[in-house]
Amino acid sequence: MKSLKNIVRYAAGMLLLLPFFLLNSCSEDDDNFDDVVPDFAQAIIRSFEINGEFAQIEHTSATITMTLPAGTDLSSVTVDLTAPEGTTVTPESGSTIDFSNGPVVFQTMAENGANREYTASIGAYGDPKVLSFAIGENVAEIDEENNTIYIEIGSQDGDIANLAPNFVIADGTSVDVASGVSRNFTNPVTYTVLSNDGFSATEYTVTVEQIEAPKISSFTIGESSGVVDNEENTIYVSVPAGTDLSGLSPVIEVPEGQSVSPASEEEVDFTNPVEYTVTNTEDLTKTYTVTVETQQANPTKYAFLGEQADIASLVDDDAKAAATWMQNTYGEDFEYIQFSEISPQSMAEIKVAMIYYLTPAEDLGYSATPDNVATLLPPSLRPEGAKAQVLKNWVQNGGDMLIAGDANPLIFSLDRVPADFSAPREPGNYVYSEFGCAESAGCVDTGKPADDIWGLGMRPANNSQDRQGHPVFDGLSFENGEYLALQNSATREVRLIWWQHFDGILDPSCCGQDAATTFEQTLSATKFGTLSFIGDAFGYGAVLWNRTDMNTHEMFDDQISTEFKGSIFSIQNTIVGYEWDSNGTVNDYQSNIETFTGNILDYLYNLED
Repeated sequence: MKSLKNIVRYAAGMLLLLPFFLLNSCSEDDDNFDDVVPDFAQAIIRSFEINGEFAQIEHTSATITMTLPAGTDLSSVTVDLTAPEGTTVTPESGSTIDFSNGPVVFQTMAENGANREYTASIGAYGDPKVLSFAIGENVAEIDEENNTIYIEIGSQDGDIANLAPNFVIADGTSVDVASGVSRNFTNPVTYTVLSNDGFSATEYTVTVEQIEAPKISSFTIGESSGVVDNEENTIYVSVPAGTDLSGLSPVIEVPEGQSVSPASEEEVDFTNPVEYTVTNTEDLTKTYTVTVETQQANPTKYAFLGEQADIASLVDDDAKAAATWMQNTYGEDFEYIQFSEISPQSMAEIKVAMIYYLTPAEDLGYSATPDNVATLLPPSLRPEGAKAQVLKNWVQNGGDMLIAGDANPLIFSLDRVPADFSAPREPGNYVYSEFGCAESAGCVDTGKPADDIWGLGMRPANNSQDRQGHPVFDGLSFENGEYLALQNSATREVRLIWWQHFDGILDPSCCGQDAATTFEQTLSATKFGTLSFIGDAFGYGAVLWNRTDMNTHEMFDDQISTEFKGSIFSIQNTIVGYEWDSNGTVNDYQSNIETFTGNILDYLYNLED
């Protein structure tokens, strides 16, 4: 019994000593850390006072805002402020500060090493000023002298095309677009602050720059450009047959300030897929799997690219009619490829591809506005879309395309024609000039008489020179020697989204042969006609976009890559009448559409690589 009592006493003693051992143990562990995280609560500005009134302090964004009485001289304002004991602030409390030229930064420094910068913006009542401007936790720089606001946001801080800034304006003023309202900041935007007296206003230009997420912009081995898929984080490169994959040195481009490993031009064995990791300026990383394969020497097939899984499932009647005709015409040399299946591998055997749909009657949701024509395309075929990048690479490597109908904006996705529809018309920005019947339902004309013939105007005056003898018109005749008849059915689907002219972009912009020549020389293209009833060069009904790796004119726009070894023929979705299905009525010129299409495809097929 005595021994049991001793055991109990011993155990109790050990329990009493346990905290001591734990404390010593923790202390020893803490000694292993050289750095100590400072307490930032010691580095705040607790109060900011002017003439007995206190400013609003936002500690999260480190901003201070305040409105003083009307007429206050902002160039000489005395500030009284408080901070935790032992913390210094620069400028110090009691200083006289000039706020007339915009925000002033106050720097805090605590005894424990913590420090912060507070941005203080002071305005007078009724003075039309933006006192602070932030997007999330990102605070803008406000330049009152130039009435500009600049803000940088992180790569993960939202979509720059849809951001909702929060800002403060002086009391006694209003603003045209309220704080918290989402806007597109892809390009600079303006905010106008108006004094309540209605006599004074300030317009600020706000510029938002977003840090680029880690990405590989281009990946090239020799003359072979890789297909970069930023959704799947893959890169595919097709190199010439016979290439030794065991020692290749790719040239890699990443956004400024980013790095990649393995490095650009470093020799790598691509016998098996290789991982490349990109790091951006925020130290965020992205890893790509790079696959390099040798290509088939001679692609031989024709393809139709469509939205549904097979031809029978195509919803658009015009796409189905065109695809069925191609299948019947080219037989074993034909393949149907669904948009979702477009890949370097699926395009490897294709020499010529056609993409076409015309959807007003079906109303599949495709539409366009003067600010955005990419919405006529499925997302994967829009600019920067994964499938668009595959097709761009394929054309650059020598593939040829026929694009028609609603799919025409693909010419912009392929970067073959530079255009920013959110920016003004100006030289180098080849935006469309007309957007008729651009809503998803487009226009459907019914009851059209048979003698109302739509077609492609091909008078010599319609182009830079007489093009009627071109191979794409073999076996075809021109009505009255003036136009190629294509459509006279009673019911017709219509869109008028095209280039009527290049006013503000090219000089001359319209409408003589000299304007057509300027267009051709600037874009390395060949114009083929306009609407059937037009007598001059107004309107671009069809265009052959020639390869750019050779024989470009001195006027050629250097924005356009000179790596396109393939050509593209586009037929605009206008009333030239290129419509494959007649919506239950009869088109007396259906054979012209078929012959014209066959001529184009065969012409492209026989172009030399």
